[in-house]
Amino acid sequence: MRLHVTLALLGVLFPKALALKCYQCIPELYKTCKETQADCPDQCASKTIFMNTDGDKQEINTKNCAKAKECVSGSLNLGFIKMTVNSKCCNSELCNSQKVPVLPQGRPNGLKCYTCTDKDCSQTVNCEGDQDRCITSTVNSSGVQLTMKGCGNKDLCRGDAFSSEEAGLVGDMSCCEGNFCNSAKC
Repeated sequence: MRLHVTLALLGVLFPKALALKCYQCIPELYKTCKETQADCPDQCASKTIFMNTDGDKQEINTKNCAKAKECVSGSLNLGFIKMTVNSKCCNSELCNSQKVPVLPQGRPNGLKCYTCTDKDCSQTVNCEGDQDRCITSTVNSSGVQLTMKGCGNKDLCRGDAFSSEEAGLVGDMSCCEGNFCNSAKC
């Protein structure tokens, strides 16, 4: 009987003992958030996402739990929108207290990719900074399927769903290397 009680207590207490306390702050669009604490199974993360949509600039700062594959930094250029994601992950108690800086905007690096305007994907975009891949993403937005093309970097192209979501792309994404490798066809 004593063994059953001990095993039951271990089953209840052990997962809690492995939890890592992290700050959590996920703002709603265009709003700030109230910082709280959360128990995380793996790591803590601080992220700064910077978006420039046709001159309208927005910075979003988040703190949350993260898995190693979710700790990405890099940039994305879809022509009409440029975005950077800067993540810092850590694995000690409340280690994600600091705001992560916005990544600097890069200069054109010579790589060129196709981009889409409405349903026309024959436009081109100059890749910048660390953007070493051309991307194609098919996303669903309010029941409408959209194709987006442009430039991205290796981290954002790793293929896990979180990287795509972090860059604002929820759907299928593929990456390729070389000028105009993401074909003009939609």
